[in-house]
Amino acid sequence: MKQNTQHLGIGVRIGIGFIVVLGLMAALSAIGLRYVAEANQRLKDIAQNNNIKTELAMQMHSALRERALSMHTLPILADPFEKDVEIQRFNAQGTLYIQARDRFERMPLNPEESRILAYIRKLTIEANPKVQAVVEMSIFSDDQTEIFDRIRSVAMPRQRAISDQVNVLLDLQRRQTADAVRNAETSYDRVRNLMLGLGTIALALGIAIAWFVSRRATRQAKQLAAQAMYDPLTGLANRALLQDRIEHEIERSSRTGASFGVALMDLDRFKEVNDTLGHNVGDELLREVGQRLKNTVRAEDTVARLGGDEYVLVIPDLNPHEVQRIAEKVLAALDPPFYWQNQSIDLGASLGISLFPSQCTDAGGLIRCADIAMYVAKRAGKGFAVYAPDQVHTTLSDLSLKSELREAIQSDQLCLYYQPQINHRSQRVAGLEALVRWHHPQRGFLEPDSFIPLAEEAGLIGPLTHWVLKTALQHQASLRRRGHSLTMAVNLSARNLHDMTLPAVIRGLLAESGIPAGHLTLEITESAVMANPSDGLSILTELDRMGVTLAIDDFGTGYSSLAYLKRLPVDELKIDKSFVMDMEANDNDAVIVRSTIDLAHNLGLKVTAEGVENRDAWDTLSILGCDASQGYFIGRPMPADKLEAWLRESTLSPILAGAVYAL
Repeated sequence: MKQNTQHLGIGVRIGIGFIVVLGLMAALSAIGLRYVAEANQRLKDIAQNNNIKTELAMQMHSALRERALSMHTLPILADPFEKDVEIQRFNAQGTLYIQARDRFERMPLNPEESRILAYIRKLTIEANPKVQAVVEMSIFSDDQTEIFDRIRSVAMPRQRAISDQVNVLLDLQRRQTADAVRNAETSYDRVRNLMLGLGTIALALGIAIAWFVSRRATRQAKQLAAQAMYDPLTGLANRALLQDRIEHEIERSSRTGASFGVALMDLDRFKEVNDTLGHNVGDELLREVGQRLKNTVRAEDTVARLGGDEYVLVIPDLNPHEVQRIAEKVLAALDPPFYWQNQSIDLGASLGISLFPSQCTDAGGLIRCADIAMYVAKRAGKGFAVYAPDQVHTTLSDLSLKSELREAIQSDQLCLYYQPQINHRSQRVAGLEALVRWHHPQRGFLEPDSFIPLAEEAGLIGPLTHWVLKTALQHQASLRRRGHSLTMAVNLSARNLHDMTLPAVIRGLLAESGIPAGHLTLEITESAVMANPSDGLSILTELDRMGVTLAIDDFGTGYSSLAYLKRLPVDELKIDKSFVMDMEANDNDAVIVRSTIDLAHNLGLKVTAEGVENRDAWDTLSILGCDASQGYFIGRPMPADKLEAWLRESTLSPILAGAVYAL
């Protein structure tokens, strides 16, 4: 009986212990799952709400800055059209500011956010009539001194007060993000210790559960922290973390007196790759670019992705004398081609660099200045550029010209000039080359070099090429009806060889104009073909099947790869004028011209020489067997009305007899 009582007591104690263990396990599981849920929700709020709020606040700040710039720009604009454009820009930025603020106010807000937004709304209501009065004064008054005084004393203080509150809102978002992450980490540490204690008491099973929950919680915390601070595609720092790193470097450099740099990089030709090969391939390229950049810079440097194909590098302790070396090192990392399914893809990049504290003193200013320098580098084709204050005016001018070019294409401000091409045997006009010009309302007569690169950057080269082809073919058809059966040559840009719809567009324009395909010559440079050999060869092959004549322009100045030349479906070579103009005085140029003519004829190609400026050059080319020539000796580029008169005269006698009239 006593033994049974003992067994019963042990069983009760074991049962009680088992119940305790189960209770500990239940408590452990409940606490762990609750922590996971809380951490998950907390960090989701950071990723979903705070990031959106930060972006909206930055939009408000940007709109205010742009409005301030417009207020300073309006008084110095004399042209009413430019003033009207600037006023529209001023109002548009105001609309963007209101929209961003309203979206912010519709989001879940804490009391401090509500208070700041209410104060911002109050300041906006108070400032609006004052600012509008200054703007109206800028429109109707010519007293710039008084206007700028009103801007400084009335408008800008109110604008600055609003901007300061927006900065307070931005600082609040960063603090809330940092506090949430810190609270999550503190909560994790507290729960982890409790879980370990309970796990020890619950022995092996409790430890196993604690390990499982801890591992799961840590993984989720890292994943959600990465969502808040890192770019999901590349794993690089995102805009929020980049801002934090730059501000940290500003504080550190302010204490130590050291300089640091911010480099903004934009990929060249990425849009064409993305559009042609698809977004999946584009994403792979973006990841590979990010990895190459990380492998190139130091461990203490920051590599971030702003979005799209833009990357930012923060380079601490940067000596201004080392900027060129570092820029060249970064760009060199992108020189090796990228590969996709055994296909080589070449991507270049443009880099803009700003320095603290010599050029900019805040995070936003450093990125903005680097962006301006990057645009200057892209525009000049230099690879990289360091920010200089005068670049702002150049950038604004180019941006304005891009916008005006879009309007020019749509409103027929462009025109074509035509330069005749003369057959050496018959000494009569064999064809014309169409050259685009722009009659700008304010800037006057613009040559192609001043706006074709802008068209390529702005994505307008497609519409511009379409306009040139359509206009040239229409005029060619008009000349045919008057008895002039001439070929028409049109230049293609390297960007056109990325457009797989180009053959279909040209087929439609030929059908519309009634011009035989063989009477249209499309001129391309060697460099343009080599920039995108796969798509370029495919497009040229399709055009060749249509019967369009293809010519290599500026031959001898590009790659001049004979192995590649024989693969191209071209019909003609055009000798660059730099060789023709000096061949009478330079034996090397004469040898190049003679060799090019022999090479072309051996390949079954015709040869046209550019830059024929005197009779001696014409006679030499005739002796060497050149098929056709163009240049000032024969005729300068001329508008359509003068061309028709010139052609009428040329039918009366051999063209060279009247060459003097074309000069």
